[in-house]
Amino acid sequence: MSNYDYEDEDDDLTTEPSGNDLVKQLRKASKQKDKELNELRSQFESLNKSQRERTIKDALERRGINSKIASFIPQDIDSSEESVSKWLEDYADVFGFEPSNQATPNVDPADIAAYKKMTNTADTSASLDHNADLMTKLLNTNSKEELDDLIRQSGL
Repeated sequence: MSNYDYEDEDDDLTTEPSGNDLVKQLRKASKQKDKELNELRSQFESLNKSQRERTIKDALERRGINSKIASFIPQDIDSSEESVSKWLEDYADVFGFEPSNQATPNVDPADIAAYKKMTNTADTSASLDHNADLMTKLLNTNSKEELDDLIRQSGL
């Protein structure tokens, strides 16, 4: 709140207010509270509007839809994921995309990277036949030199 309307008379506690002064002070306090209430209301409406816009845009982006469509969603539609999805399914033909019955799962990018790494490792690793053949050769060695040669050749 601002202090621009501050007056020194408000601090004068030495005299008792008369009936007329008391009414003036109450009116002044009431006007100040009304002003504060209006400021808070406008801040609330502004924050509410920006939160709604952000929620709707996020819901559209998660579905892979251009976020500019958010300006066409009516104000009476709730900004929840379900309401936006329902509205999109109803008006999908208007905007030229097909409604999907399944929501896109939210997958952590770290999990995706780990999955790719596991798949890549499985694709490039030695086959089971190669490992069985190596094991047979290891068991059939007769000397330490043969064993050392086999280990060097296999890269173990």
